[in-house]
Amino acid sequence: MLHIVKSLSALNELAPLYKEGDQLLLVEDAVYASNAQHPMFSILKTFETLVLSADVQARGIQNRVSPSCTQVDFSGFVELTATHSNSLTWN
Repeated sequence: MLHIVKSLSALNELAPLYKEGDQLLLVEDAVYASNAQHPMFSILKTFETLVLSADVQARGIQNRVSPSCTQVDFSGFVELTATHSNSLTWN
């Protein structure tokens, strides 16, 4: 399953539902959690985490994204949705 997360508060909600083989894509304000100094970053350590590069750039945090998080562009976003038979968007 692809979990598309839009807000920081949604990370706590999805954590118990994340299973092996799932992927997590941070978009909109959730990209702030990709900073290793962010309090929510510890939640991401056990997830396969990707971040939408356009949202990272829009918020000016390109240099703060952890190397453990893979940045994807819009084409990569489309590819992720095509790869996963199910996706869930968390607000």
